[in-house]
Amino acid sequence: MGLAASQTRVLALNARKSDLEFQGQQINQQRTILSNQAETFYNQILALEAPNAEANPVTYVNDVPVNDSDGDGLSNTYEASLVAYSQEYNKINAQIEIIHQQDRALETTLKNVDTQHQAVQTEIDSVKKVIDKSIEFTYKTFQ
Repeated sequence: MGLAASQTRVLALNARKSDLEFQGQQINQQRTILSNQAETFYNQILALEAPNAEANPVTYVNDVPVNDSDGDGLSNTYEASLVAYSQEYNKINAQIEIIHQQDRALETTLKNVDTQHQAVQTEIDSVKKVIDKSIEFTYKTFQ
């Protein structure tokens, strides 16, 4: 390969390297956005008010529970609060899991981009060595 062709190849490889670096930055930006979304969901979980059985006790009239229709010793209000809490908790966890899946996919893509970047860098180094040898050979000819 001639000197001009080698130089053109280096320029093309540098352009590809810059493109891969930009792709890596974009992927990292997307991962940062996902991280912020996950933080929001974790904060929502922390803000959930857990039901309290002591705050909603079973009331009795003549030793018969008034607000315990299924006889399990828990008030109907507490059981309804517990179901609502569990549903909201599970809904938020499902959204967090979706974010984690997206993040894993982006991480895999980033590893692929990094591998390509390393390959391009290796090729740039080898083409630069060819250029150096070509220059050295050319100057030896004129001496």
